[in-house]
Amino acid sequence: MSHFLSQVGEQARARIKATRIRMRGATLQGKIDHNIWYLYVEVFWAAMLSAAAAFNATYAVRLGASNAMIGWLSSAPALLAVFLLVPSARFLERKTQRAPWIWGSLFIARLGYGLLAMLPWLISSHRAEATVGLLIAISIPSTFFTAGFNPLLADVVPERDRARVFANRNIIAGLTIAVLTFLAGRWLEAATHIRWATFPVNYQVMYLIGFLASVVSSAYLLKIKVPESKIVERPPRQKVTGAQLKAMFGQNRSFVRIILNTLLFGLGEWLVAPLYIIFFLKHLNATDGWVGLNGTLANIGAIIGYALWQRLIYKWGDARTLLITIPLSASYAFLVSLFPNLTAILVWGVLINIINPGVNLSHFNTLLKLCPEDRRASYIAFYSTIINAGAFVGPLIGVALSKTLDIRLLLIIGGSIRLLGALLFHVFPIQVENRSEG
Repeated sequence: MSHFLSQVGEQARARIKATRIRMRGATLQGKIDHNIWYLYVEVFWAAMLSAAAAFNATYAVRLGASNAMIGWLSSAPALLAVFLLVPSARFLERKTQRAPWIWGSLFIARLGYGLLAMLPWLISSHRAEATVGLLIAISIPSTFFTAGFNPLLADVVPERDRARVFANRNIIAGLTIAVLTFLAGRWLEAATHIRWATFPVNYQVMYLIGFLASVVSSAYLLKIKVPESKIVERPPRQKVTGAQLKAMFGQNRSFVRIILNTLLFGLGEWLVAPLYIIFFLKHLNATDGWVGLNGTLANIGAIIGYALWQRLIYKWGDARTLLITIPLSASYAFLVSLFPNLTAILVWGVLINIINPGVNLSHFNTLLKLCPEDRRASYIAFYSTIINAGAFVGPLIGVALSKTLDIRLLLIIGGSIRLLGALLFHVFPIQVENRSEG
């Protein structure tokens, strides 16, 4: 009898233990689903500000900004990132509660757009310089946010869900931006015929709406349940020798490869990035409505791309997807240069934005896998610092060369560099260890 009761007791304890495990699993999954839902909701509201920000360079040109100022608008944020990303990441790694710092820095950056909406009422001269300066200043808190947000996403979204969640966030943002950039472009043109909303008031209204929507986004971010982070213990600061650096990089050669490959690949894009809007507005006489339509169609392409590539990544894996898509992503500069027609450029924008999500998803997933979990913020910050150094230099070189070389020729040069960088991913492939998270 006692043996029977013992067996019954063991079975009951086993059932209780299994129930507790299921309950813990259900609680964990519920927290994950909760976070994913709010990541979807907040990005919808954030996309409203992104739609307004899509007209930043156009607004600066309309205010009279020079080509050099447009170049600095592209490059200065990257320079600030070079100096701020690693210190920001190290600061956050000393915090167990990182979310308040991350959300706070984002809100400060968004507050800058509220000030941008009021700026023409505050000053009557040098508006172009003030606008470019403010947009560059906004990048300081934005850089701090970036240093923490990507590692935070990895903490709140398990690896198995990342491609799906990142793709869906981009689809939501892309669809919202697609609709709103079209409407914003129409508004900017139509408002010129409204007495109270002529330039720059039409832009001010657009930025104000975007800022108010971003406040709603920030409110939803506060609802995300972020786990406490591990504090990275650091030894007393010592001088790092060349041998130590060589040993550190030798242990993670694929991390070094993704930096070098991406640096050359990105340089081709950064070289010509500020030249596109100059080429469209000053050489092809694009209107605000065309700029809005171009943004809309580009985002429609991105929506199709993210819906397509998240499925293909699941089927093919990150490595194969990256190798297939990255050479194709170099084609946009060639197409714009060889077929400089505003209608054709709308088509090229759709096509390239169908391809680019395949690069973005597979590349970002690969980068996260290459970073040790406990040092992810520092690794990503180090990677971003190197990449941003190139992003700072590239636009300045491109704008300087545009004074002596035709923009169409520079687009060919930029596209060639980008293609060469893409081929490096084939010549020096990235090796990733298979490991599971969360």
